[in-house]
Amino acid sequence: MPTISSIQRTNLVLVVLSAAILAWFASMPVAVGCLLGGAVVIANLWILSALGGLILAASGAGISGVAAKLGVLALPLKLLIVVGLVYLVFTRARVDGMGFGIGVLTQMAAIIIETGRASVRGAG
Repeated sequence: MPTISSIQRTNLVLVVLSAAILAWFASMPVAVGCLLGGAVVIANLWILSALGGLILAASGAGISGVAAKLGVLALPLKLLIVVGLVYLVFTRARVDGMGFGIGVLTQMAAIIIETGRASVRGAG
């Protein structure tokens, strides 16, 4: 099973490589969009991991009631905040959508790469 940290490391490498290739072959605005898209998904996964850890720790400690409900509500609230920030970036900063999309897709590639690595290690 791949770890969050291995996915994040691979994702960071993919974002930097993708942005460099886009800067060379496309344009700087596309490369900047790729860096922003990659930064959004890296930050999103880090926050999701931290919130998930807090929720699991709270449930293991026996916290229930209002505190537990607020913890569970934190996940969709995080999603709304991320979507709102992405909306603001697109409307205010005029980020290149194609580059941003490529940056976002690097996380899916990192997950596939790390899952493949983990399955090869497990089989060996």
